[in-house]
Amino acid sequence: MEMASYLGEISLGDDSQIQVAERASPSLIKMVQDGNSLTTKAAFKALKKISSHHPNSKVLVEAGIVEVMTEELFTRKIYNEQMNSKKEAAAILANVLESGLDLESIQVNLRSHTIASDYIVYKIIYLLKKSTPDELNINLIRALLCLTKSQEVSATIVSVVKETEASYNLLELINNANEELGVSVVKLLIKLSPYIGHTLVERLCETRGQPESLIQSPTETTRITEKQAVSANFLANLPHKSLTLNLALLNKNLVPAVLEIIIQMQRSGVRKSRYANYYFEGLVGILVRFTATLYDHQILLLARNNNFTSLFTELLTKTSSDEVQMLSAIGLENLSTQSISLSKPPKVKKPNYIKWSFLPKSESSVSSKHKSTPLCPVHRGACSSQDTFCLLDANAVERLLACLDHENVEVVRAALSAICTLLDDNVDVEKSVNILNGLNTIQFVLNAVREHKHEDLLQKSFWVIERFLMQGGERSVSDISQDGSLHAALVSAFHHGDGRTRQMAENILGYLNKMPNSSTNYAT
Repeated sequence: MEMASYLGEISLGDDSQIQVAERASPSLIKMVQDGNSLTTKAAFKALKKISSHHPNSKVLVEAGIVEVMTEELFTRKIYNEQMNSKKEAAAILANVLESGLDLESIQVNLRSHTIASDYIVYKIIYLLKKSTPDELNINLIRALLCLTKSQEVSATIVSVVKETEASYNLLELINNANEELGVSVVKLLIKLSPYIGHTLVERLCETRGQPESLIQSPTETTRITEKQAVSANFLANLPHKSLTLNLALLNKNLVPAVLEIIIQMQRSGVRKSRYANYYFEGLVGILVRFTATLYDHQILLLARNNNFTSLFTELLTKTSSDEVQMLSAIGLENLSTQSISLSKPPKVKKPNYIKWSFLPKSESSVSSKHKSTPLCPVHRGACSSQDTFCLLDANAVERLLACLDHENVEVVRAALSAICTLLDDNVDVEKSVNILNGLNTIQFVLNAVREHKHEDLLQKSFWVIERFLMQGGERSVSDISQDGSLHAALVSAFHHGDGRTRQMAENILGYLNKMPNSSTNYAT
């Protein structure tokens, strides 16, 4: 027992750590199984220390540590102990899993169950409860986070959380007084949100004190905490089209707080703490989610009253974060898709006498106010960045085009998608192409094709190029036909792209009269 206590306290170098693991692990594991309370406590302490050094994990697994720790967690019931053996076992198990060993190769019992089996996953989730000691919950969540790295195990976790009370347990743990536990559970929920986002939204809005507790304003005297950062990103990652959550955030009057924090962080910079950038990304993501439900009148007024178009336009360039740029472009795309329905020609009130007149309406019958109202050439109505979310009025196009030169394909894709809203069938495509030509748009698009070979980005680029060929006149045809890298990309897509990409490439090659010889062999 004294030697085990000594091993749990001393600091060792890397070589010594491995030697200790090889020599002492079998004896320490036996002490856990067969020793008295004091001996078991000392052995647990030593094993916890040894397992925290990840290179030791393979030795520990071969010595049978996983079987013993899972037995402690799920089977053994030892009373009158001076320690919580489940808490220690969960910590050791989490340490081993965090080392990155193959989950399917880690056996937990003689019935061929591995640590990645449905049986074990269910057992771990079942142990998670509000009444469970905080440190045990933290270690169980650490283990689950490791298990989510496997797609198959992740699917099991998703299924169990969705079909049981576990989701409520997890959501209730968010506001636990233990900061580390709150952070751990939110990180797990972020991992699960792409799969059961709507379920989490429904149950989050049913949980007392939620979702408002997830948005906490940092004071001038405190640094941004990890809890604030992950909480904001959890809200940002939940399904954007969830009107339930968006209205809950709106009705709780949380948007002014989000906007205030964003403005404050822009003024003072976002480098006050290591979590500031991540927090800022979450806040912007929360605003973007509202742009996915603009069909609701309250949310439409929210976007108008706070001039979301100008806000996202400014964020495109006044940030060093790729995530913020991508989110801002997504927000502008969502807003811009509404412009054609919001942009209306100004109504002209006819004088009463016109009703009885058989004479043609004269220009003088239109008020000077309406005569001077400029109409948007693209949306054919009275436009503004605030009321109709017009990208042209917001001067957002130039900033979106600058994003097409970005190294991050996600930023390029989002920016190009926003630009595509100005070439939609519902707008005046010819006038839009003329305006975009004046901004040298096609060169930015051709450069994106040259730099990025992702299928969906090629499709968007080819779609824009086709629009310019049809409506851009000789200048566009000349710029496009002279780009050698485009021709190579088109030929490659024609032979190796998916059905839609191949068809678009064929259309452009045909328009340029540069169809490849079908008898020519091309390397895949």
